Amino acid sequence: MSVSMKINGWINRITRRSIILMFPFALTILSKQAVAQTIPSDFIEQMAEKLSETTTREVDFSDQADEFDQLRVHPINLNNTTFDELHQLSFLNDVQLNNLFLYIQSYGSLYSKNELFAIDGFDSATIQKTLPFIFIGSTPQKHPVKIKDLLKYGRSELVTRYKQVLQKQKGYLMNDSTLKANPNSGYVGSQQAYFFRYKYSFYDRLSFGFSGEKDPGEEFFKGSQRLGMDFYSGYVNLMHTGILKTAIIGNFRAGFGQGLVLGSGLSTASIPGVTCLRRTSAGIKPSLSTNEGTYLRGAATTLQFRHIEISAFYSDHKIDGNPTMNDTITGEILEVSSMNGTGYHRLPKEIQTKNILRERIWGGNMNFRNNYFSIGFTAFHSHWSAALEPRSYPYNSFSFKGTENMNLGSDFQVGLRTIYLFGEFGRSMSGGIAWLLGGQFSPNPRMIFTLLFRNYQRNYQDLLGNAYGQNSLNANETGFTVTFTARPFSCITVSGYADLFKFPWLKYQVDSPTQGSQYQVQGDYNVSRNVVMHLRLRIKTRQVNTSGSLEPVTRMTASRSLGLRYQLDWNVSHSLMLKNRVDFLENQVAAANKQQGYLVSQGFSFKPPAKPLSVSAMYALFDTDSYYERIYAYESDVLYGYSVPAFYGKGVRFSLLAEWTPLRWLSLWLKFAQTFYTDRNVIGTGPEEIDGNRKSDLTVQVRFRF
Repeated sequence: MSVSMKINGWINRITRRSIILMFPFALTILSKQAVAQTIPSDFIEQMAEKLSETTTREVDFSDQADEFDQLRVHPINLNNTTFDELHQLSFLNDVQLNNLFLYIQSYGSLYSKNELFAIDGFDSATIQKTLPFIFIGSTPQKHPVKIKDLLKYGRSELVTRYKQVLQKQKGYLMNDSTLKANPNSGYVGSQQAYFFRYKYSFYDRLSFGFSGEKDPGEEFFKGSQRLGMDFYSGYVNLMHTGILKTAIIGNFRAGFGQGLVLGSGLSTASIPGVTCLRRTSAGIKPSLSTNEGTYLRGAATTLQFRHIEISAFYSDHKIDGNPTMNDTITGEILEVSSMNGTGYHRLPKEIQTKNILRERIWGGNMNFRNNYFSIGFTAFHSHWSAALEPRSYPYNSFSFKGTENMNLGSDFQVGLRTIYLFGEFGRSMSGGIAWLLGGQFSPNPRMIFTLLFRNYQRNYQDLLGNAYGQNSLNANETGFTVTFTARPFSCITVSGYADLFKFPWLKYQVDSPTQGSQYQVQGDYNVSRNVVMHLRLRIKTRQVNTSGSLEPVTRMTASRSLGLRYQLDWNVSHSLMLKNRVDFLENQVAAANKQQGYLVSQGFSFKPPAKPLSVSAMYALFDTDSYYERIYAYESDVLYGYSVPAFYGKGVRFSLLAEWTPLRWLSLWLKFAQTFYTDRNVIGTGPEEIDGNRKSDLTVQVRFRF
């Protein structure tokens, strides 16, 4: 018997046994012996999966994790807070917040967190998610910035990380003669990835930090990277000093209104599939993200005068681009075909595109806000040192071209007890217009609806817009979306959405105006205080080019995608949590055969009481007909690290994460993950190719707190 036949037989036996072993876990939920608190859903986990499904780029969620970490260290005082401050807790909706403020108005300040149970919309699951980020207090304590207190009461954190694929990839195995003949066939640097991050904070008054990252294949302290890391980020931030709300020097992000005009950074409100479409203005915030695609670096400030906030910013830094025209005398780059946001500089051709384009962005926002109404005005100007001139195709006839752009717009929000209206209007220098208008209302405390209309003209050009939509940019799209969340019983929550959209102009690889729809419904059942079941159905239809057509005008054909997920979260005890999940995906184009895929996974987290050690693991079986049926599943990772593998083909994946905190100021993480494929003997393509059917990842991280 061959080795491959033995391996396949071994995998088949494991597959059968694993499925059999998972059935007892499903049956055990019938027992209602509650021994732990309700399991809170992980907001960042859900956001990571949704973003991974809509983009091919690696996404950095460190800023979002940083905000939640700050809220844990400096929680919100419910007796002295605002609507916008509480909106940082993204899992709370407007109706819940309005009911909270009405309760305080009616009965006075809260005396205990237990009073939350008396407020409509705050069930046990919601309260458990909220507790780590709130406290009940009286007048807020002030912390003046004094030199002698900065070291005594300041909080510092240093994180360092090492990561590597253990198998050798083709890009690291090229000999000198091959590289001489084809320099771009091999990577110039080592296979290791390095990351560091340092942050200091003094209450809510002062913070500063810096971070750096080296991707696999990039040089380190040599060649093109003589300063070590390929990318550095840092900032200094002064807050809450008189009328000064915030002042930042360094890296920052800015977002106002619904993000239609300006929305740098990540936002779940821009992702199809979320049930909360209304976005609260994020304003200006510091950033330690190592995302090299879209970031702002310079100076920014926000001044606050009672109900009026005025923000201004200036960003000036270099970005990557693909040059197409140079000055024949000076060599100055005059035109680029695109801006490259991957952040990879592993090959000579990638290094040649690094920082060849200078980007300057300046602008601001003025906003008036009270408890019931807000209106804001945003404007910013962008300038690049070389003209963006992509190759001309019919689909990009209205895309941005040139060296400068100007975007301006206005946004509003109105709250009337259980009804909220919001919207934003934007205009670009091309004359293109985009707008969105929405409303959120609650017919009773157990139900909430959101309606959203959007119309983004094909010639609206905004490279920093990030509003809700099905396109990668907010252009060439009209649509109507309705979402709902209902709690017909205390133990059951039903949520869903319907999105109907049109693309009035052509798109990449779609040679005609098209339309489509996306529907989703999800039910969450709290079997007991420690067992929660989730069932989700999603259907998306759209139109695509007919493949193989020889007609002069490409005909459109219908494409349908159906996804089904069942998930069980079970807190077995204070120490052990289990998570079972089954995903099924089906694609069909016209009358062609259906392509299918499935994923079955078992995860667990174990943390012994009063012990400085915790362990998480996941075991997954997957089988898909092609890459188009890939299924994304979040798996536990180190702090500030996020892993959402795309499962496709046939195989098994196993991951193990251990966290050890032997001392109050020291934490260590070790993660090992391996994917074993049964349908191939080569993994990846080009320089990423691995000769074999296993891919293993190792991550080591250390954190110091002082």
